[in-house]
Amino acid sequence: MTNSILIGLQVLLVTFLLQPKKKPAAARVQHGKASYYGKEFEGRKTANGDIFRNADYTAAHRTLDFNSYVRVTNEKNNLSITVRINDRGPYVRSRVIDLSEGAARRIGSFQHGLASVRLETLNIIKKTHEIDSIFSCNDILDCLGNPETLKGYSISLWKTKDIVHALYVANELYLHEDIEKVIIVASGIGDQRTFTLVMSEFPTKAAAIQSKDYFEKKGFMSVKLFQPS
Repeated sequence: MTNSILIGLQVLLVTFLLQPKKKPAAARVQHGKASYYGKEFEGRKTANGDIFRNADYTAAHRTLDFNSYVRVTNEKNNLSITVRINDRGPYVRSRVIDLSEGAARRIGSFQHGLASVRLETLNIIKKTHEIDSIFSCNDILDCLGNPETLKGYSISLWKTKDIVHALYVANELYLHEDIEKVIIVASGIGDQRTFTLVMSEFPTKAAAIQSKDYFEKKGFMSVKLFQPS
């Protein structure tokens, strides 16, 4: 990869990831009520063939293209999460989107059932050969594709096979949490490659467990502690 391509991509990602207070470009904005899936849907197939997981950040929408990315913002508390559309619904006409439980937890609507939300279809980052190349070169990287290392104790927050979705959710962390760095840990090859969002450099196990508890309360459903090597 040429330096000019790498620099251009990094400029794009820096603009997106490191200036989170700036509202991203949106192809479409919609307002309405959001509901969320019941636990009985865990493991079932969605309309696009995915296996539904409540801990993932996915959603059902009646008309948006499958695999489009939508920032869902709770209009009451301004918390947001970017979800990937992989199902059709909701079938109650007064609702505009049906969220996974994890997504509902991230925007603070899980205890309430319904929430008034704003939907923004995002198109800032697109999957390209350059992005694939950068995030295939190393297994531990920052959000700009620079090589990183895990130091001290670490916790994993969420994983996906979709690097673009990983970058969007990393941006949500920068937007809502007082953090300095999100690390992406990649594993596997080809279509089986997964990307895990990780927080690292906790000096003690107690500090890592405290952060684990915090992020679980903030809606992450599969937080795990990394032991030091």
